[in-house]
Amino acid sequence: MCQKLPQKIPELDAEVPVLFYHSQSFYSQKVLLVLYEKNINFLTYEVNVAAGEQYMPWFLDLNPKGEVPVLKVGTLVVPESSQIINYVERNFQQEPHRKILPRDLTPEQEKKIVRLSNLISKIPIGTISMGSFIHVDFSPNPKPPFIAPVRRALITSDHGMSEQLKCFAKDNPSYAEMLLRKSDFYARKRDLVCKREDYMKLLERIDAILNEVEDELQSHDDPSWWLCSQHFTIVDCCLAILLYRLYALGLEDHLWGKKAHTVQYFSRLYARESFLHAIPSRISTLRTMWNKTPANYKLGVGLLSASSLIAALLAMKK
Repeated sequence: MCQKLPQKIPELDAEVPVLFYHSQSFYSQKVLLVLYEKNINFLTYEVNVAAGEQYMPWFLDLNPKGEVPVLKVGTLVVPESSQIINYVERNFQQEPHRKILPRDLTPEQEKKIVRLSNLISKIPIGTISMGSFIHVDFSPNPKPPFIAPVRRALITSDHGMSEQLKCFAKDNPSYAEMLLRKSDFYARKRDLVCKREDYMKLLERIDAILNEVEDELQSHDDPSWWLCSQHFTIVDCCLAILLYRLYALGLEDHLWGKKAHTVQYFSRLYARESFLHAIPSRISTLRTMWNKTPANYKLGVGLLSASSLIAALLAMKK
C-alpha cells in the first residue's frame, strides 16, 4: 500500500525554528551540525524524499527547487544550507548561542576559514556520491546505507529523475520552470558521473583540497586545535560532514586514509556531541536502507529471517 503524504504543510510549533530535512542528506547534516553547535532550540520534520514528498505542492511553496534542508522561523522561510547557516549565525549570537565564526580570530585565521569553507562547499557531493556507486573500485568499503542493493536502487532512481521531474513540472505548473531546469541538471549529471575520466577529475579536486587540509592540520603545534584555530568553526562543520560522507561512501582510503592528521581529526569528531547528533542514527540508516532496497532483495531478506527463526526454534527444542 502506498504511503499517504501530507497535502499541506504539517502543523508544528511556530514558536521555535523548524528544520525540514532528511537524515541522509549531506546538506541537512551540515545544517544540523551548525544548529547543534550553536545551541539553538529547534524542531525537525523529516521529509520523505524516497516517496517524493519534496515535490508536494506544500513543500514547493517552501522551496520551489524541491530540496532539503529548509528552515522555517515563524513566517520566514530560509532555503538552502548556505543561506540557513548565514541566517542563524547572524540572528543567534547571544548566550547560550555560540559563534561559528568567533570574533577573536586573527585576520589570517578568518581568511583561511572563509576560503576553505567556500572550497568545500563547492564540491558537488551529489555527483561524487552517485559516481562512487558506478565506479565501485574507488570505494570498495561502503558503509550503510550505501551498500550494493541500495547503490543499484539509487542509480536506477537517479537515472529516471530527469523524466520524473518533467512529470512533477506538468503537475505543478507554478513551479514548472524551476523543475525543468532541475530536470536538465539531472540529465547532465548522469552523463558526468558515467564518464570515468570526468569522475576521476572530481576526485582529484577533492584530493587537492584534502591535501591542503592535511598541511593545515600538520602546521599546528597544539594538537587540540581544530582545522584553523582552537575553536570549532564553520569550516570544521563543513569538513566534518564532508569526511563523514566520504567515509560512508567508502572513499576514505582513496582520498584521506593515508593522511595521518586528517585521520586523527576525523576520529576526534566522534567525541563531539553535536557531530553525533548531526549524523544519521542506526535506526534512521536502517529505515533508509529498507526504503531504497528493491522488492526482490526485501523478499530474500524476509525469507532469510524466517528460516533463521525456524532454525533457532528447532535448536531450542533439542
